[in-house]
Amino acid sequence: MKIKLLALLCFTALLSCKNDSDTYKTTSGAYASKQGKFVAKFPTEPLLSVHENKIGFKEFQVYAYRSTLGTNKIFSVEYFDYPGDMIEAMPNQEFLEQAVSNYTYQMSANFELDFKEPVSNGDLEGIYFVLQPKENATIQGLKGMILGEVFKTSNRVYTITYLGIPDAKVDAFIDSFTIINE
Repeated sequence: MKIKLLALLCFTALLSCKNDSDTYKTTSGAYASKQGKFVAKFPTEPLLSVHENKIGFKEFQVYAYRSTLGTNKIFSVEYFDYPGDMIEAMPNQEFLEQAVSNYTYQMSANFELDFKEPVSNGDLEGIYFVLQPKENATIQGLKGMILGEVFKTSNRVYTITYLGIPDAKVDAFIDSFTIINE
């Protein structure tokens, strides 16, 4: 039942997505976002969805770019801009640890944190993490894991994730993520 619900949620999210002139394909075959200021080697053209989020009285939007290869392979880059006063209150590493904890909590019905370590991407310092399905999720037919990285630059936070069974495209996708400097 939960698998059907997860599939329905993914399908609904994809239907609510839009693709506009924000994303474009680069000469290298990767996709870039003008507004998001990033490039990533999605396996297919990503669709953009925008969701409202709130922390306390502070409201902000989460921009999610998703690409799929079948039902069990979802490639995603999400970013959001935290209000300045909230992000300045915490050192970078502590903030990143909290971001991984928050993501793990959001996925805690079906996944648990298995591994995390510091990671570098150019000048950015972040955290690489792996979430494994809980026993109840595997019993219900959920296949795969979540691999991800989280980075912060100024007040913008990027979360790059893959949900599914790992294959050769996963590392190419995660490793290709770069920030576009203007």
